[in-house]
Amino acid sequence: MHRTEPRAEGDRYSYGSSAERVRMFLDAASRHAGAAAIAFTARRDVAALAEASASDATERATGTALPLAGTLLCVKACIDVAGWITTAGSRVLDRRPTADAHLVARLRALGAVLIGQTNMTEFAYSGLGLNPHFGTPMTPLDASGERIAGGSTSGGAVAVALGLADLALGADTSGSVRIPAAFCAVAGFKPSRSRYSDEGIVPLCASFDVPGIIAPTAAACRRVDAILEGRWNDGAAHAPPGQWRIVVPRDFIGDATQPAVARAFESALDALSRQGVQIIERPLPYLAEIGEAAREGGIVSAEAYAVHGDLLRERLHSFDPRVGPRIAQGADVRAHDYLRAKRRLRDLAGRYDADLADCDALLTPTVAILPPRIADLALDEDYFAVNKQVLRFTELANRIDAPSVTIPAGAAGSDPIGVLLTGRRGDDARLLDMAAGVERVLRGAN
Repeated sequence: MHRTEPRAEGDRYSYGSSAERVRMFLDAASRHAGAAAIAFTARRDVAALAEASASDATERATGTALPLAGTLLCVKACIDVAGWITTAGSRVLDRRPTADAHLVARLRALGAVLIGQTNMTEFAYSGLGLNPHFGTPMTPLDASGERIAGGSTSGGAVAVALGLADLALGADTSGSVRIPAAFCAVAGFKPSRSRYSDEGIVPLCASFDVPGIIAPTAAACRRVDAILEGRWNDGAAHAPPGQWRIVVPRDFIGDATQPAVARAFESALDALSRQGVQIIERPLPYLAEIGEAAREGGIVSAEAYAVHGDLLRERLHSFDPRVGPRIAQGADVRAHDYLRAKRRLRDLAGRYDADLADCDALLTPTVAILPPRIADLALDEDYFAVNKQVLRFTELANRIDAPSVTIPAGAAGSDPIGVLLTGRRGDDARLLDMAAGVERVLRGAN
C-alpha cells in the first residue's frame, strides 16, 4: 500500500497499522502499570482504538495514509484537549476547553492518534518534575525507582522512554522538554519562537515559552518538524560531518559537570572529531550572564504572576509550596528591572549571533548532573540549588530565542545523559538535520 512519505525515519519503533500501534500501547501500559499511572493524568484507550481503526479503514479505502498515521501522541497537561480539564499539573486550575490547542489539532489532522494527557510540574515552574498533586514520574533508566525524570514535561518523557508513546508534545520555558528527555535517554526539540503555534497552551512566561516535542530520536523529531512545516516527503539531506563547525564553550561548561556526564561528553566530542567534525573551542564568557540576566530581572516570575496572580490571591494554600511562592514574587518585580533585563538579553543575543555566524551550533552537555534522587530534594535549599543546576545549559536557548536539541549520549542511549546542540537563531531545520547526523555518529560510536 502506498504511503505519502517514509515512516519512522531513524526511529526504533516498527509501525504497523494505527490500531496495532494502539494495542501495543495498551500492552506496554499494562506491563508498566505503575509508571504509566503517574506519567499519565488522563487516557483515552477506547476512543484511541476506535479512532485508529477508523484511520486504518480510510487508508485501506484510499490506498494512502496521512504522514503521521500510526504515531501515538501524548500531550502535556498544560495544553488544551477538548473534553479534558487542562490542569497544568495544578489543583487550582479548572480550564475546560471546547477545542484542541492548535498544535494538537494539527498533529491529529496529520494522522497522530491521541492517547493521553501527561503529568508535569505545576504550571511548568521547575526543571525537576516533582508534583505533590499528581505524583512524581521517575526515570525508567533507574532500576531502583529513586531518580526523577526531570521536568517540567516529566510524564511525556517517561511515556516516550517506555514506548508508551511515539511523540510527546510539551512546552519549554527554560529546558522543560530537553531536561526530561536527557534524563530519560530520548530526544527533545525546543524550536524557535513562533515556529509552532502556542494557541491553547497555558503560559508560564510568554517571553520564553515555546511548544516542544519529545521523541525516541533526533531523527524522529526532525521528521515531525518537517511534516508540521509541510515537507511531507522531505528526505534527510544531511551535510557530511566534515562540513560541520561546532563550538564548545569550555568556560561556560566549567568544572561543575559530574564525572559520568563529563566522560560521556568527551566521548561524544572524540567520536565527532574522528568523523571529521571541526570542534572549535571558543571562550564565550557572556553565556553565563544570559540566565542570570533573566533571573535578576524577574522575567519569569513577573510574567507568571501576570497570568496566575488572581488564582494565587484566592488559593495560595492549594499551590505546590515550591511553585506558588515563587510566582508570588512576581508581584514585587520592578518595571525598570524587568525592562533592563529584556534589553540585556537582546544585547547578549546579538553577541551570540555574531559568535555563531561562522559556525553551525554550540555543543554542551544537556544537564551537568545525573538525575538526582528524589530523597535528595527533600529540603527546599537542596531543591532550589539543584533546580538552578539543571537549567544551566538549557535556559540560554529560551532567553535568546535559539533552537536547541538534546540527543542521548550514553552507551546505546541507555544512560540518562544528553548532549545539547543549540543552533543559530531561526535556523531550526538546519539544526535538526545536524542533530540527526550527530545522533548517527554517536550511535555508531557506542
